[in-house]
Amino acid sequence: MRACLLSLLLITAAPAFAQTHDHVAEAEGLRVVHVWTPATAKGSDALFYMEVENTSAAEAMLTGGEAEGAELELVGFSYGAAGEAWTVLPGLPIPAGAEVDLEPKVLALRWSSVPMDLVPGAELEIEVEVGGQHLHAHVEIGAAGDTGHSHAGHNH
Repeated sequence: MRACLLSLLLITAAPAFAQTHDHVAEAEGLRVVHVWTPATAKGSDALFYMEVENTSAAEAMLTGGEAEGAELELVGFSYGAAGEAWTVLPGLPIPAGAEVDLEPKVLALRWSSVPMDLVPGAELEIEVEVGGQHLHAHVEIGAAGDTGHSHAGHNH
């Protein structure tokens, strides 16, 4: 009887001890990790950076996303006659077994004219569209000058 009771307690307590990674979104061999953005003032464009992994057996296309009901555009960075610019891309193929990093001055998902201030330490949720999947990802908002994702408070 005690063994049954102990087993029941361990089974029901297991979810309480399970580690959750709300900064990881995954489905069908696709995984979005470490989504972050620098602090952004209301009305400005926010740029989201992340790692996108494709462990599936087929190529997957990263096409954009959504935040607060607004479209997130996939953009690539370039230098032009007018200086630095972000250009909208139709999609980015991610080969089977490969990883793509969206990082400052390379690639990003852009949220044009954010409707509120994105302040350091705050968090929000976005949807990343990749391989026909809509992955709900947790975003960490860093300081305005940040150039990378902080691993403070977690480790993988």
